[in-house]
Amino acid sequence: MNRMRRRIVCALALTTSLLTAMGAPSASAGATAVAACAPGQVCFWATPGFADAPVVSFELTNASVEQCVSLPDGVDARSFANRMDRYVTMYQSRECATEGDFGTYPGDGVFVPDVPFTVRAFQIWEKS
Repeated sequence: MNRMRRRIVCALALTTSLLTAMGAPSASAGATAVAACAPGQVCFWATPGFADAPVVSFELTNASVEQCVSLPDGVDARSFANRMDRYVTMYQSRECATEGDFGTYPGDGVFVPDVPFTVRAFQIWEKS
């Protein structure tokens, strides 16, 4: 019986260690995203998981409310952070067309490490 108990304890310890190790990069990536994207900004990364620095960021001084804002030519985003206090809709289309994928995300600290589609444009909404 002691052997069986020892095997179970070892298996649980190994599983816990593996889960902890797997969770660490995600926490680090989230901390990196928070540090790289200032409050009041929407920031975009070219790769999932907030790898490297954001490729582009916007705030209300360079993005009009309720207007389609295309990411610069050649920039496609796979992760983003919305640190504005407004809702932002992300679009697959550079023209904010609803024929492609799109999704609206609340503000005040939404971090999406792996967008389900490639983001090429966005729209900021008025506060309600």
